[in-house]
Amino acid sequence: MLVVATLVLSAGCIGLSERSLPDGLAGYAGDPDNPYGDRNITVAVTAADSGRSFAPLVADAADYWETRGERYLNYSVNVTFVANESDPDIRVSFVPRIDRCGEVESAAGCAPEITSPSQTGETVGVRALDNLSANSTVRVLEHEFGHALGLGHGDPPRELMATHTTLTSLPKPNASERALAWNDSTLSVFIAGDVSAAEREEIDHALDYYDRGAEGHVPKNVSFRVVSRFENADVVIRPAERSPCGPGAGSCGSVLGSDSDGDGALETYTRLEIVYSGLDADAVGWHVARWLALGFGIENESAYPPVLRETTGHDERRGDWWR
Repeated sequence: MLVVATLVLSAGCIGLSERSLPDGLAGYAGDPDNPYGDRNITVAVTAADSGRSFAPLVADAADYWETRGERYLNYSVNVTFVANESDPDIRVSFVPRIDRCGEVESAAGCAPEITSPSQTGETVGVRALDNLSANSTVRVLEHEFGHALGLGHGDPPRELMATHTTLTSLPKPNASERALAWNDSTLSVFIAGDVSAAEREEIDHALDYYDRGAEGHVPKNVSFRVVSRFENADVVIRPAERSPCGPGAGSCGSVLGSDSDGDGALETYTRLEIVYSGLDADAVGWHVARWLALGFGIENESAYPPVLRETTGHDERRGDWWR
């Protein structure tokens, strides 16, 4: 089984309960390493609700084991694909989520570890998520087929049967293309360090400006709540004695998030960090508001609210720009 944990996915497995030998294997005297007997392994692929064609990807995963069975399993693997009949040896299905596989939640794939002919009396089920990229889907299926063919975690090939791997999803809209790239429209804010009353008032003006929609640049349902713990914060705002922002910069910001489709751009944000240093108290609000825009996918200068653009004058930044 492969378990979803943001981008890093860990693997696990669950065995099937013991069953009586099927009639065809009663008194089985074939290859003791092969739980399916000396026969082709029939595999059926259940059509996905998404309409996506997975058969070629399942075939790629099966081919992996057909060419490496003798090396890693000590028996030959010969797969025959069949229509979605009632009793194939293995049935592969694709689902939008796997809530539980054994003791693990949020899995990317799930299959039992088949080591005995007594476990093949009924169809062996292999499940995989339907929203992974083609390469990651094959990777999950190769791993899960490994379990269904008798391998556990840590068995060779160790890289494939390892408990952790990195998977990517199908392409998703980038954060800059979303109206809201956070999981919740209410963002928690932690104000760190020694902030004066005047600075705190300016920060509140910045948050109120976005609460009101930032002149139509953010969704109307966005709101903020100040929290007392860093760990609970979506947005962290802090002053610094020494600026980490580079020469001449009074403030800077950065976002953290997930890039589940592996294209190098974030799709969702999990943290926005804003740092300011050496600013007059009455300029802090403007700088914080400028960097809050980054958390709403605003990156190009022309996309900023006019009052938050770099061309905003010195006096205006220190005035009632938020009104």
